[in-house]
Amino acid sequence: MPARHDALRYRDEAELLRAAVPFVREGLAAGDSVVLLCRPDNARRLRQALGDVRVTAELSPDDVYGGAVAALAAYRELVERQQHGGARVRVVNEIDFGSRPSAQWEWARFDAAFNQALAAYPIWNLCLYDQRRVPAEIVRAAASSHPFLLTDGDRVPSAGYTEPSRLLGEPGMRWRDPLEDAAPRVDVTDPADLAALRAAVERTLTGDGMAAHAVQGFVLAVSEIATNAMTHGTAPVRVRLWSAGGRALCAISDEGDCFDPYSGYEPADRALGAGGMGLWLARQMSDDLSVDGSGGACTVRLGLNA
Repeated sequence: MPARHDALRYRDEAELLRAAVPFVREGLAAGDSVVLLCRPDNARRLRQALGDVRVTAELSPDDVYGGAVAALAAYRELVERQQHGGARVRVVNEIDFGSRPSAQWEWARFDAAFNQALAAYPIWNLCLYDQRRVPAEIVRAAASSHPFLLTDGDRVPSAGYTEPSRLLGEPGMRWRDPLEDAAPRVDVTDPADLAALRAAVERTLTGDGMAAHAVQGFVLAVSEIATNAMTHGTAPVRVRLWSAGGRALCAISDEGDCFDPYSGYEPADRALGAGGMGLWLARQMSDDLSVDGSGGACTVRLGLNA
């Protein structure tokens, strides 16, 4: 039973209820588990509209959306916990995209990765996009990351849907951080001493007042990606770091062919310590990570927010 992944782009509460209430009722009638994973106010509206009908579970988005990799793992655990028999698990979910463009695009990429990470799970995810709150470009991206859209009460295929491994590498799924307009604070080509590189990154960011524990994780993420580029990429490998206004950005590039931009959303199928885990670890130790294969090179950008 393959996953289903739909998006509802709504403009008011009436439009939300017209689509979400039948989704819930039909699921319960079919014997599916139904989970609410949306904003508290929308969860309350749904409960009121459902009357005596009770959903299977209600969770706080904060319990799931701790980061893209963690959220995908939480979804898999949710399905394994709530699924019974041959039924599906239906989830009405709503991501808090926040106010930072870097975070908004990180979660937009998560929605793309969802299609591959949960493909084999019996889940039917209805993603809510409040067009009054979510930036227009993120709402538009939903048409690319969701195979189906709920429109005027109908479930229709999305003409813009793109498979994750292609979509995640497209320029339209990355935010161009204005930090890159300034000269980098650290700029190293073909680093011969990774310990010295790590020390330079840590010294710069702690000097800017960023939290020590966050910096230490970010430094390890930078080291993992730099190691990957030096091991599997094509020289020259360039590492650039920018930091200002409570945000850091590190771009690591090489001149080789780029890897699958979906890499790292799931752990490699091998024992920890056996290699191949760098991107998976880096995605968890940075606030946002994107892969850019344009221009005949490969660039990984990692962001950290104070």
